Amino acid sequence: MNGRVSLISQSEYARRRGVAKSAVAKAVAEGRITLINGKVDPAVADIQWAQNTRARADSGRTQGLLGVDGGAVTPGASESPGASDCGPAATGYADYRAIREKADAEMAQRANMKDAGLLVERATVERGAFDVVRAFRDAVMAIGQRAAPRCIGLADARDIEHAITEETRKALEGFEARLAALLPPKENP
Repeated sequence: MNGRVSLISQSEYARRRGVAKSAVAKAVAEGRITLINGKVDPAVADIQWAQNTRARADSGRTQGLLGVDGGAVTPGASESPGASDCGPAATGYADYRAIREKADAEMAQRANMKDAGLLVERATVERGAFDVVRAFRDAVMAIGQRAAPRCIGLADARDIEHAITEETRKALEGFEARLAALLPPKENP
């Protein structure tokens, strides 16, 4: 080579990269790509693009880039001597970005389920269950105290059984009502 730098327009660089001209203009405006007298040095711009531009996880841009001659250049292969090796970093970043985007999608899905009432916080459920079971235990333990006064003077076993059964039913109905208040209402199909 004669040591002379081959400069091209932003439009030509966008065409070679396979991106919109507005993407190149935005990269220039944000300082991710530098210009020389208003023109782009494609070899330098490719290195700057790889180092300063985040690729989308699904774009496939980290799979292959267009070289100065229009041929594909795999990440990590340098077109000019002394160019930095950006392959592993670009691939690692794309993998990291895909993982992060998946995690973001899962978080959004959980938020939607929570908003729809299909997902609740564990601490809320544990506290609610504890409160309901404790109230049931207290009601069962009080059956004898509530039934005893009703049994005074009763000689028939059926009447005594009826008094105890009535107090047990009240305890169970109270438990059912508290549990129903804790759970979301059932939808009728």
